[in-house]
Amino acid sequence: MSGVSLKPRAPFEARVDFSGITPAVTGPLTLRELEHLAVPHGTRSVPLAELFFIEGAPDGVLLIEIGDARLDGVGAGMLEGELIVDGPVGAWAGRGMAGGILRIAGTAGDFLGAELSGGRIELAGDAGAHAGAASSGSRRGMSGGVIKISGHAGARAAERQRGGLILIDGDAGEGLATDMIAGTVSVGGAIGPLAGRGMKRGTILATSVPALPAGFVDTGAHELVALALLARRVPELARLKDWGSARRLVGDTLLGGQGEVLAPG
Repeated sequence: MSGVSLKPRAPFEARVDFSGITPAVTGPLTLRELEHLAVPHGTRSVPLAELFFIEGAPDGVLLIEIGDARLDGVGAGMLEGELIVDGPVGAWAGRGMAGGILRIAGTAGDFLGAELSGGRIELAGDAGAHAGAASSGSRRGMSGGVIKISGHAGARAAERQRGGLILIDGDAGEGLATDMIAGTVSVGGAIGPLAGRGMKRGTILATSVPALPAGFVDTGAHELVALALLARRVPELARLKDWGSARRLVGDTLLGGQGEVLAPG
C-alpha cells in the first residue's frame, strides 16, 4: 500500500495517546525513526514499535489497520495528509485539526473534532458526546472544516460552535448546538431536547421541528434562496433542494440570540 501502515501487535492493555502521531510528523521520518517515536501508554511512554507493526513508506498517508476504543487523540492537531482508521477510536479524535482528512471506519468516543478549525473528518459509525464542541474549560468550539457522522451523535454536539459544518446522518442527542455562535449543523434523524439553548447565531437544519427551549420564536414558512445555493455548494446537503420552503424558528431570544432552526415548510 501507499503510505505507512500500523497494525497493533496485541490489544492495548491501557489507553494510548496517539495525538502526536500525524502525517505531518511521520512523513519526513524513516521507518526506523518511526519505530522509536514515543507514545503514552497508560502511565508509561513506550516506542511506537512496541505497540504496532510498522510497514510501508512515509508519504503523507497513515493507516491504522485495526482500530481500538482505547486509542485516544487519533488525528489530533493534523495539518495535512490523510489518516485512515479501520475500526473504532477513543476520545479526542481530530481535536484541534487544521487540515487534512481523517477517515474512521467505526465509532468514536467523546469530543470528536473538538475545536476543529480546518480539514475534514469522516466517521462511519456513532460519535460520543461533544462532537465538534469546545474542550473542557474552553469557550471556543469548532470554527471551521467539516465533520461528517454517518451514525448518531451523542449529547451536546456543536456546543459553542463558531463556524464550519457538522453533518449528522442519524440522531443527535440532548443539547445540540448549546451556546452556538456560528456555523451549520445538519441532522438527518431525530434531535434530542434542549437543542439550541443559549444559541447566539448559526443554523440547525432539521428534518422536522424539534423540541426547543422557550426562547425560540416560530416565524413561519419562508422561501429561502440561500438553501438552494447551499445545496449546490455542499453535496451532502442535496436534500435541501426538495424543501421548497422552510419553517424558520429564531432564538435563543431570551439571551438576545438570532440563531435559526430550519425544517421543511
